[in-house]
Amino acid sequence: MRTRLILLCLSFTMLAGCATPYNPIPKDYAGPVAQIADSVQARTASLANVFAVVEIDGKPVHNTFTASTQASQGQGFKLTQSTVTREVPAVPMRLKLSAHPLTGAPIQAMAMQIAGTFFSVEGVVDFKPEGSGRYVVRGELKKQGSSVWIEDAVTGNVLTTKVTQTP
Repeated sequence: MRTRLILLCLSFTMLAGCATPYNPIPKDYAGPVAQIADSVQARTASLANVFAVVEIDGKPVHNTFTASTQASQGQGFKLTQSTVTREVPAVPMRLKLSAHPLTGAPIQAMAMQIAGTFFSVEGVVDFKPEGSGRYVVRGELKKQGSSVWIEDAVTGNVLTTKVTQTP
């Protein structure tokens, strides 16, 4: 009986991991769209700083953190970067931005946290993309303070407020 319960729990857990991420473009949407790309700053073969959209209007979306973690599974300490670009409708939206180091193995992130070298920032910004616009999530992770924001991919102009975390 206990074995069946454990197998049932494992089955539900595996199915939950297969959930389809939120698609920000409604099924019948015919209006203009824009692209928002996450970004990565490689530091070593097993460590990179990731700047990503993790939610749109309060709903979790596919992002570089999950894509890179999945791509890196079974590779030891090696980090395989998988940068995500998503299409979004050209309408006002609230984006949750997140920035922190991503490592090939979780033990590396724990070691960074213990050493006090794991810097992160997360927060919500309002954003109105233009049709056919191309945007990128950028930021900086530093001991003095970390920030994340959206900028125009062509001009480099910062288009949202900077979400900032100070020590």
